[in-house]
Amino acid sequence: MTAHLCISVTFLDQLFHGQGDEEPEWPPSPMRLAQALMAGARTGCRGKAWDDARARALGLLGGRPPLIVGPAAQPAIRCTYFVPNNNSDTAFDRQDRLTGKVAHPHRLVGGETVHYVWPIEPRKDADGARLLCDEAKHLLALGWGIDQVVGYGRVLSEAEVAALPGRRWRAWRVQRTGSQGWRVPAEGFVEDLEEAHRSFVQRVDGHSYRPSRRPTCFDSVQYLSSTTLPARAYAVFELPDGVGFLPESTAVVAAMLRSLTCRFAKADPHEFPGSAAVYVAGHVKADKQIQPRFSYLPLPTIGQEHADGAVRRLLIAEPFGGDGAHASWAQRRLRNATLRDEHGHERGLLLDLWRPHSRGVVGRYVRESQVWSSVTPVVLPGLDDGKQAKAERLFFKAAAQAEIPIESFESVTLRRAPFWPGGAHPRHYFVPEYLRRFARWHVAVRFREPVPGPLAIGAGRHVGLGLFAAGEP
Repeated sequence: MTAHLCISVTFLDQLFHGQGDEEPEWPPSPMRLAQALMAGARTGCRGKAWDDARARALGLLGGRPPLIVGPAAQPAIRCTYFVPNNNSDTAFDRQDRLTGKVAHPHRLVGGETVHYVWPIEPRKDADGARLLCDEAKHLLALGWGIDQVVGYGRVLSEAEVAALPGRRWRAWRVQRTGSQGWRVPAEGFVEDLEEAHRSFVQRVDGHSYRPSRRPTCFDSVQYLSSTTLPARAYAVFELPDGVGFLPESTAVVAAMLRSLTCRFAKADPHEFPGSAAVYVAGHVKADKQIQPRFSYLPLPTIGQEHADGAVRRLLIAEPFGGDGAHASWAQRRLRNATLRDEHGHERGLLLDLWRPHSRGVVGRYVRESQVWSSVTPVVLPGLDDGKQAKAERLFFKAAAQAEIPIESFESVTLRRAPFWPGGAHPRHYFVPEYLRRFARWHVAVRFREPVPGPLAIGAGRHVGLGLFAAGEP
């Protein structure tokens, strides 16, 4: 049975003043919580009770970013606090002894409690979890010293975690360019925090002052609301002039691209997660529905007045949260390679984007948007018996299989007619044999927050079916 350690922090004031590496931070980072737990455990007479068992318990938080559940927050008015300067003992004039400290606080909306949730193994981690729950009672502040809190901890079941009130933030190891990062404890962070605490306690030696060292043992991740998604890294190619494929043949083109990629993967020492057989070839066991793998996505030409829907560009996408290394490998190794059909006939070279309007076409598939409409039909993971209500339920199942949270959807529309010019009825698209018995629909969705592409949903999401484009035609 899965259990979860939950450390809850209740703020005594509606303002939170903590700053991230470059900008105001919300929710408070897990590393900030780890430092606060260390500070609370080592403050005053409690410092004598600190021992190896408590250090090992705190180490449970290292290397695994927690789920964060808590209230929303809005940026508050920037303000300046005047505090004593470090040279206040030498300056006579009171005004000269003060320095300004600019704050960019957040105002909490809809609650005061933030929950940090880690999955644990009850038999292995029970003692450490119990100690951490006790130490959570000693939390004093989270953020600046004025961000005073009350903490408590407990072990929760899966159902109890699902019932926690507030927004949910999930950690993703890969960050969007220019996005904010949250610090999370890395393996071995406890020793680093102990050394930082020791240097803080010993920073004054007689008349000498030595600045205390700051913690350095942490990783940086991106925390995203459960209603949005991280970017997907991708490689993209364009076919030569005069070469193109019918939009109804996207699955055929995807098979050619997959075959070419497999051939290069076998001859290259590049390491893929799990194995090249799974990540590149897509040989997934039936009992494991979600495994990291490439998606091969031929891109029909859309978004222009005279767009004909023909496939002239091909994209290979990593899974959500991929680090981009494998897409970079594909871009480098497949550049100028020859695409061949099942009979070995040459069907075109994979070139870098060269048409002036190509980036605009590709942008339709990879940019952020709240509204997405299918370009190729979504293959649902089952039979809908001709009932639209059942088809909608199957669509949400398909979204979950694509690792898209159900709560991220605001509305969903299913229909047989295509949304984009140049599209066709779902039955006109070639579908691999193993998918032909499943229902197919065109789908338009609106998300609660903008999500980035490329976006593909359904049982054929790795072979060019269920591909969405941003916006409405």
